[in-house]
Amino acid sequence: MIYDMKECGKRIQQLRIQKGYTQEGLAGKLNIGQSFLSRVESGRKGCSVDLLVQLSELFHVSLDVLILGQEAEKATKDEDGAKLKKSITELIDQLVQFQNQL
Repeated sequence: MIYDMKECGKRIQQLRIQKGYTQEGLAGKLNIGQSFLSRVESGRKGCSVDLLVQLSELFHVSLDVLILGQEAEKATKDEDGAKLKKSITELIDQLVQFQNQL
């Protein structure tokens, strides 16, 4: 997994909007400039670990979610795993039925 500034910025922007903050409001809460936040959200500027921790705490998300988007990816993998498990169970049932026919 690689840190992607653009994707991280998009997640920060989405979380900001979900929580009802304007760029100015969030920037004020974080003691940073609105133009700096704008560059972070657009992926043109990275931010410090301290700022990422502040955002993580403010938005109540893990750093993995904020930086890497990992939670959403994990959910997809879990869904894929559940589908695979269901398919294997169905296949086993079919094999048992086939064996009983022999």
